[in-house]
Formats: sequence, structure tokens, C-alpha cells
Amino acid sequence: MDTQFVHRLVRRQWRLVIVGGGFVGVLALLVSVFQSPIYQASTTVLVNQGRGTAAPDYESVLMSQQLTRTYAELLKKRPLYEMVIANLRLETTPERLMQQVRVSTIRDTQLIVVTARDRSPQRAADIANELVRLLQEQDRQLLTGSYGSGARGLSVVEPAWADAVPASPKTLRDTLLGLIFGLLGMSGIALVREYVDQTIKNGDEAVCAVGAPVLAAVSARSINNDVRRRSIGDGDDTSAEDYWMLAVRTRSALADNPARSLTTTSAEPLADAYAVAVHLAAIYARLGQRVILVDADLRHPTLHSWFNLSGDTGLHAALACTHSLPVYRYLQPTSVANLMLLPAGEPVANPLILFDSPRLRERIGELYQHADFIIIAAPALLSAAESLLLAQAADAALLVLRAETTPHAAAAAARALLDQARIRLPGIVLTGVPDHDAASRIGAFVSVMSRPMFGKRLIESLAVAEEKSSRSISMSSASTASSQSPKQ
Repeated sequence: MDTQFVHRLVRRQWRLVIVGGGFVGVLALLVSVFQSPIYQASTTVLVNQGRGTAAPDYESVLMSQQLTRTYAELLKKRPLYEMVIANLRLETTPERLMQQVRVSTIRDTQLIVVTARDRSPQRAADIANELVRLLQEQDRQLLTGSYGSGARGLSVVEPAWADAVPASPKTLRDTLLGLIFGLLGMSGIALVREYVDQTIKNGDEAVCAVGAPVLAAVSARSINNDVRRRSIGDGDDTSAEDYWMLAVRTRSALADNPARSLTTTSAEPLADAYAVAVHLAAIYARLGQRVILVDADLRHPTLHSWFNLSGDTGLHAALACTHSLPVYRYLQPTSVANLMLLPAGEPVANPLILFDSPRLRERIGELYQHADFIIIAAPALLSAAESLLLAQAADAALLVLRAETTPHAAAAAARALLDQARIRLPGIVLTGVPDHDAASRIGAFVSVMSRPMFGKRLIESLAVAEEKSSRSISMSSASTASSQSPKQ
């Protein structure tokens, strides 16, 4: 058990331990408060053996101890309790009364302690004293003759008296014990839960499960605020270091084989994938590129709400209607300059029929005429069959996983689907990472990016990369045209 595991255990399970332990403590308090008080009274008896004889030897001491145990056993017999019930007029049975009385001997002595418990302090004292009195009478009747020779007996050292302080419940003690055992028990449950948890915890586990690098780790605070707020304002949100890191590393991962379109998806249904798509598109737009963001989740359209736009028409109409308007007529400008949104439009129960047609690639091809970069926000791979078709329509795909939520098996299954469809995967976006973990991964980048000249240099470097990409595309087009001209 390493330090990282302990830290994660405390961070993830502390609520369970505190709440569970507190619940057990409160439960113990309530049980103790509403429990009827039980009073206890004790009497101590001395067993006399061989009075008037010479100094005791070993055999006489041994005989005294055996006689003490004999009296203790007699105090546990049923006839004695039947007489106590009759004499004190108790409304109980001998068996129940025997459960209320405890008889014990003090080691290496001739003392017997009789302790009685009852809801009445006076009745508890009466039961203890009556048991001893009846045993003394029984001693005179049954233990006479050569065994005793009248030279022994029972002497009451301390009679039982009514104690007004109840022996139980002890409210403070019971509450503290309940709290302690509750905390210990919940700690064990938390430990077991952490061991059996099969979700991805950090970037290393994400890399092992998917086999692709982690391009950025988005902190839990950032992603939770994004999903809750669902709005992109004047650009302050897009300046988050986590998303800048994602934009830079995505461009770097795609540098060898430049891409003009990118699909963001997840293994299982995850709102984080849409937050990543929105922020990534906003950052590219702020860097001066013309960006089109496509909401391809026709089951549950959401991206229009991020920009407070209408989502009545969009991708659904562009794919469903044979003689629909040009695709650019469905684009809506957003609050971020250079960023256009293609809403999903009217929700569809089964959009697979719309996406499994040549019109999807045709519409994406039309979008290239109006944008420098296209980002398609697709639903989860394992829950929507059309996600693979959307990923195939783009040049590459980003897989979004959430730490401590996405299972290893789901992440591996999503990667297997992408590999089977031969979809390019430049890397992973890990969201929901604790703030300190995300900061440790991007700390060096943050320190550099905070400098005034960094933003300008970043824009210049990305512009140069874009220019090189455009030149390579134009050269490949020219070479293709020249190779086809002789045939014509």
C-alpha cells in the first residue's frame, strides 16, 4: 500500500468514513437515550471454614477454596431462585431471574460476589440480599454433619444497597464506542471498495488501458464548473490552462499528418466530452482559425445551450432532407469570434440511419469550404453505434475518459472499436483529475504560459504550423493534378 493509494483512499472515501462513523455514533446515542435504565447492586460474602482451629495449612486453604466454589455453584441453582421469586413476589420466571444475577469468586480468596441487575435499584438490592440469606438457611439445613462439623458458614462482608445511578446505559461511553467502531468499520468498507474499484484513477492507468498518450489532464473543478455552467462567455473560460495544454498537445500529435477535422467522444456516456469539444473549439477560434463545432448527438442535443442559441434546426435537417438547404445555412454564429456552431437540431430516437449514408461525408466536405478546422462532438462509443461513423468521417478522434468514473474495461473496449474501424487516435483527454494531480502534470506549462509573450508566441507557432499544413495540402493537390493531366 503506497502513499499514493492512501492519499487517494482518504480523498475519495473520507465522506463515507465520516458520515458512516457519525451515523453509527448517533445511532448508539439514540439507543442509549431511549433504553430503559438498568440498576445494579452487589453483595460480598465471606466463606468461613474451620473456625477455632489452629493456623491454616495448605490442605485447609485448599479446602476453603473448594468450599467457596461449592457455595458459588449453589447460588446458581434453580430452587434458590424459585424461593426468591416467592419471597419477593416477583413477576418473572426463574430462568429470567438467573440471567439477571451474576455470581463470581475473587481469585485466591474466600470471597463471593453476588450481583443483581434490575430496572428498580431497590429490587436489585433485595434480590442480591435475599439470595445470600436463603443460601445461609440452606447451609444450615443441607451442609451439616461430618463435612462441615458446624465449623464453617457464610458471613456477609458488605450487603447490597440501592444505588440510584444506573449501571447501564452509559450514554457517553456507548456513544464513543459506537463512533469508534463505526469509523473502524467504515474504514474497512472504504478500503475494500478502493481495492475492488476497477475505474481509471490517473494518467498512467489510462495509458495502460488505452495504449495512447494523455494529451491533457483536466481538473475536476474545471470540468464540473463547465458542465454545471454550460456557457462560453467572453473568453475567460477558454483561458483555462488545462484546455490550452490540450490544444497545444493535440496540434503537436497531429503535426506529422495534419488533420482538418477532429471527433471528440468517450467510452461511456460522459458530459465531459462535450465540454472538451466546446473549449477546444473556442481556443482554436481565439487563435485566429475559422472553426465549426458540430453537435452530432442527435439523441440528446446539448451544445446549443452552451452558447444560448436555438437548436431547432441543424444537422438533422441537413442529413434527413434530400433537397435541404446548403449546410452553411444551418450554421449559427456564437459569442466567440471565428467560431460557428452546427446544432444537432430535432432529437431522433435512432439516428444511425441518418449517419449511415453518403450524405454525412458530403455535408462534412461542404463544411471544409467554410472552416479551417472542424470539431465533431459525438456520443459515447459504447452506447451509440453512430459514433464510429462520425469518427470515420473525421481525420482523427480524441477519446475522453473521466478519472475514477470510466472503468478499465470500457476504455479498452473503446480503443478496440477505434482500432477495428482504423480510426486515428492521437491521444486521450483525462478529465475529473484532482486539482493537485492536474497541477503537477501541467505545472511547467502554466508557469510559462503565464508570461505575457507566451500567448503571442503560441499563436505565431500555430500559424506557422497551419501554413506548412496548407502548403503540403496544396502541393499534394498540384502533384495529383499534374499526374492526371496527361491522361486527360
